[in-house]
Amino acid sequence: MIMEKTIICIGREYGSGGHAIGQILAKRTGYEFYDKDRFIAIAKERGFEGEVEEYLEEQPMNSLLYSIALNYSRPKKKPFPFELVEELAAEKPCIIIGRCAGYLTHGQDNAFSVFVHADMEKRIATVMARDHINTRLKAKRKIEEIDEKRSAFRKEFTGQEWGQSKYYNLSVDTTHLTFDQAADLILYYKKLAEESHE
Repeated sequence: MIMEKTIICIGREYGSGGHAIGQILAKRTGYEFYDKDRFIAIAKERGFEGEVEEYLEEQPMNSLLYSIALNYSRPKKKPFPFELVEELAAEKPCIIIGRCAGYLTHGQDNAFSVFVHADMEKRIATVMARDHINTRLKAKRKIEEIDEKRSAFRKEFTGQEWGQSKYYNLSVDTTHLTFDQAADLILYYKKLAEESHE
């Protein structure tokens, strides 16, 4: 019997295309797509708007979960957003961008995690075009700033070093791939992983 991989968790370097690849995968598979904005919207729908806004105000440039990792003062209680990731992953097939989802779903037979990366020159070009930044230096600084925050969040919450391949099932280098080709590669891995459980 094939064990379908219904949860795909994507970690990514800024500018490597992980978010766009996740959107492509969601369209191809029909899976739900969860990124920061979607998580915030769902949290508000479920009555946690005050908690969301509190943490976003403290760290306005950071992601919701990164803010919580740095500011959460009750370590014995799992922060709501971590619970939300686990709940949504259990509800229906989905693609989850960031949020340490690969760590939270580790060990589940129906989940696998991917880390998307690219060389700095490719990322600078992507960020300049996508984020409308007019100099390489500004783009590089933005990349380094966001990568640093993601790395700090991963370390703070999991104790793991962000981006190390041993913490992911698959590592995808988009330096010489289009985002569609990267999605092809991930879906091929998904197929092989599912067939290995026959």
